[in-house]
Amino acid sequence: MLKIFLPFCLIFSLSFSPFQAAAQTTFCKQTANYTMNVRLHTENNMITVTEILSWTNDTEFSTRELWFHLYWNAFQNNMSTYLTEAARRGRSISGFKKDDWGHCRVESIKIVKNPYFDDYDLMPFMEFQSPDDENLFDQTVFSVALPQAVEPGRTILLQIEFESKVPRPISRTGVINDYYFIAQWFPKIGVFEDGRWNCHQYHSSSEYFADYGTYDVRITLPSSFVVGATGEHQEKIENRDGSTTHHFFQHSVHDFAWTASPRFLEYTENYEFVPGKRTEITLLLQPQHERLKDRYMNAVKNAIKYCSLFYGDYPYTTATCVDPAYNSRSGGMEYPTFFTGGAYFLTRKGISRPEGVTIHEFGHGYFYGLIGSNEFENAWMDEGFTSFLDTEVYYKAYGDPLYNRSYFGIPVTFKDVNIPIESDGVSRHRQTYNMDDMQRFAWEFLEGGSYGANSYSKAELMLRTLKRFMGQDLFSRMIKTYSQRFWFKHPRPEDFYAVVSEFAGQDMSWFLDQFVYGSDKLDYAIGNISSRKVRQPKGWFDGEYINRKMKENRYQTEIIVRRLGEVKLPVDVLIVFEDGEEFRETWDGQYRWKKYTFQKPARIKKAVVDPEFKLVLDINRTNNSMMRKSNKLAPLKWVSNWMVWLQHALEFFTVLGS
Repeated sequence: MLKIFLPFCLIFSLSFSPFQAAAQTTFCKQTANYTMNVRLHTENNMITVTEILSWTNDTEFSTRELWFHLYWNAFQNNMSTYLTEAARRGRSISGFKKDDWGHCRVESIKIVKNPYFDDYDLMPFMEFQSPDDENLFDQTVFSVALPQAVEPGRTILLQIEFESKVPRPISRTGVINDYYFIAQWFPKIGVFEDGRWNCHQYHSSSEYFADYGTYDVRITLPSSFVVGATGEHQEKIENRDGSTTHHFFQHSVHDFAWTASPRFLEYTENYEFVPGKRTEITLLLQPQHERLKDRYMNAVKNAIKYCSLFYGDYPYTTATCVDPAYNSRSGGMEYPTFFTGGAYFLTRKGISRPEGVTIHEFGHGYFYGLIGSNEFENAWMDEGFTSFLDTEVYYKAYGDPLYNRSYFGIPVTFKDVNIPIESDGVSRHRQTYNMDDMQRFAWEFLEGGSYGANSYSKAELMLRTLKRFMGQDLFSRMIKTYSQRFWFKHPRPEDFYAVVSEFAGQDMSWFLDQFVYGSDKLDYAIGNISSRKVRQPKGWFDGEYINRKMKENRYQTEIIVRRLGEVKLPVDVLIVFEDGEEFRETWDGQYRWKKYTFQKPARIKKAVVDPEFKLVLDINRTNNSMMRKSNKLAPLKWVSNWMVWLQHALEFFTVLGS
C-alpha cells in the first residue's frame, strides 16, 4: 500500500508546488521542477529516492528525447572520464575498497499521465551517452527516447525511482566518518537549447549547467543528524522509527545540495543587509572550529552586504554556510543558497581564511547561481567573475590581507607584507599565459594549471584591467547592469560583450577578444631613456657666423617605449624630469615602439609606462619603469627585508624543533 501511496503523494505535492512557489513570487520561469522523497541509510551509505520531475519545453523547438546527468557514476569505476582525467593530473584512488565507490542507478523511469502525455514506461529506451569523448565506460549521461515529441510550451511529467551509493570523498561530495556532503546526486535533466541537448559528461575540470525551477525535497535520516540544504527549512517531522524527515523548499534555483552530520554546531541569525530586506544565515560549524564562529558569520554578512551593493540585492531568504569536515574534499564549493567554506587548522586574523573562501563561494551565488553561466563551456564567466567579486568584497570589508605561507601545513604570517589587490592571480597567469586561450571547454585545457589560471586568474585580471580602462564609476554601473540584466538567463560571451560595449560607447570586441579568444602576451616596457646636452650653436647660419655660449644648459631627452608582446592596448606614459616637471602621454600601443623627445633645461629622472597599473595583465612589471640614475640602495633594502623574513622563519622552525 505504501508503494502505491508514496508516488501518489509526491505527484499531488508536485501539482501543488507551483502554487506554493507562485505564492512566494518566483523570480523566473520554473522550467525544471523536482519533488523528491529521500531516505539516507547510514548503515550502508545508500540513498533511495522517488523523484517527480516536471519539465517544460521553453524553446521554439520540439524534442523526441530527454537527456540527463548521472554525475555520481563518475565514481563507480576508475575508467570513467572523470577519474581517467583526474589520474593524468596525479589524483590517486589506489586505496579504494569495494564499498568506497559510488554510483547513481535509475531503477525506474516513466511518464506520468498529464494533459499532453499518457502513462508510459521509458526504461526500455534508456541509453547511456558519451557526447564528449565516446568513452563507453563512462555512464554520467543518459538519454531516453519519447513516444511523442514534447512540443514548444508543453510540459512532461516523469516519475523516477533511483538509488545513489554515497562514495568515499574524491571531489565535492561523499561521506567520511559521519559527515555527509551530498551534491550532484540525482538524475538531473540537461538544458535544451537551440534545438539540441546541452548535457556534457562529468569531467575533472568542469562544473555544471542546468535550468531553473522549484525544488521540494523531503530528507529522512536518523534523528541525531543536523541537516542543512538549499532553500528554506519548512518543517521537521519526528518519525516513530527514530528517524526525522526534514522538508526543504526553494523556487528559482537550478540545483539542490545538502549535508548531514550529528557533530555540527548550528547557529542562525536573521540579517538585515539593506533596510527592509533580510535573509536568515545558517552556519553549520565543525566543533573544533567553534572559535571561528564569529569570523564565519561576519564573512557571510559582508558577502551578502557588498554583493548586494555591487551586483544586486540578494533575493533569497536563506544563506547556509557549511564548515566542511577535515579531509572531506567538500570545502570551497557552491550551490544555490548553500555553500561550503574552509579554514586552516591554525589560523589568525589577517589570513584570508575562512573569510576569503566564504566570500568566494557565496559570490558564486551570483555568476553561477543567479546568472546561470555555463560552467562546462564558459568557465571564465563564472570562476573569473567570482574571483573578481571575492577580491573586491574582501578588500572592501577587510583591507589588504597579510602575506602568509604554509610550512608543513602550518600557516606563517608575515606581518609587514600586505598583498595589494593588483597582485591577486598575477603569478599564476604569468606561469601559464601562453598555454591556452581563455575561452575553451573546461576539460580541453592543456593541464589543470592552465584551466585554473585562465578560468580564474586571467579572467579576474581582465576584469580588473577593464575596470581601470573604463574608470571605476562606469565599470561599476556596467558590471551591476550585466549581473541584474541576465539573472536566470544563461548569458554567453557575446552578451557580456554587448553590455561592456553599451557602457563604453564603442564596440569593445577589439579589447576583449585579445584576452577571451587569445593567449598572446601583454608586455609594455620602457626601452631606453637618455638626456644629452644640446649642442651650442657654432658655425654659419643663414649667412651669419655664430659662436656663442648659451646662458643655460638645455638637454635633448629621448624616451623609447616598446611593445614586447602581441596584445595591443592604449597605454599611459609618465615622464618625470629632475626639476620636478612631469608629462603624461597616451600611446595607442599599436606599433612595436614609440619615441618621445623633449628639449628641457633639466635632465630626465625617470619614465614609467602604465604608471597607474591599469594593465594588470602585463606579464612583466619589472620593465615598466627606468631611472636615468640607478638607486644603489634598493638592492640593500631588498636584502635587508629578506634577511628579516629569513630570521623569522629560522626562529619559527627552531621553536618547532625544540
